[in-house]
Amino acid sequence: MAGHGFAAPPIVSTNEEYNNGEDFTQPPARWDLGYQFENKGNDVEQNTFTLRRDQPFLLNDEWKIATRFDIPFVQNDKTSRDNPEGDTHFGTGDILLQAALVDTVTDHFAWAAGARMVFPTANEDQFGAGKYQVLPILGARQKLPGISVGSFAEIILRYDTDVGGYGGRSHIKQFQFSPTLNIALPDRYFVTLFPSQDFVVNLQDNDKWFIPADILLGRNITKNTVASLELSVPIVKQCLLYNFKIEAHISFSF
Repeated sequence: MAGHGFAAPPIVSTNEEYNNGEDFTQPPARWDLGYQFENKGNDVEQNTFTLRRDQPFLLNDEWKIATRFDIPFVQNDKTSRDNPEGDTHFGTGDILLQAALVDTVTDHFAWAAGARMVFPTANEDQFGAGKYQVLPILGARQKLPGISVGSFAEIILRYDTDVGGYGGRSHIKQFQFSPTLNIALPDRYFVTLFPSQDFVVNLQDNDKWFIPADILLGRNITKNTVASLELSVPIVKQCLLYNFKIEAHISFSF
């Protein structure tokens, strides 16, 4: 009837919120097992298996410190001083440490600032960058309960630069970011647009851009177990990060 409006119902009818681990400002204490396949171009394919540990430390009701530790194991066929024939080798990659101070300002808004450090621990040249890297990080998240309980929008900014390392390896200077949208779906499923900070401006190479189409589908199998699958392909490829990426995770929180 004329004069009557109808509001669209929310996507999710439940009032229970599940932490899927995609929120930078709300990391669970967890172990995460990750697998990533990348077609990196130039006839190079890479498989990366990562053991990740997240541990937040509560300071009070508003503030916490979020920490992260990654140990990667890499298989690829990239040529290097350690692999001049381009054979397929397997070994350890570069260890990652991260810490961020999180301010939960309101029930819906939070922000965080911190730094990531990457150490050149790869046992062969082709498995890592060969540089000590420092990445300042700034992120902010706004929950979107009008869409569904558990949905949120988030922006994460990183600046990646090398501060030393092995001679002969390329210098690193990149701006990395992601405009992330996470939508909670029925039955504990969720979809996340642009979950990885793969929007890149390569400041070391005339400010060339890399922008992917990046989507993740996941599910909170239980309150403490999350599985996800991410697919990414470039739509702007002025610099080469990858031609195709698929990434799978299963995490166990406690």
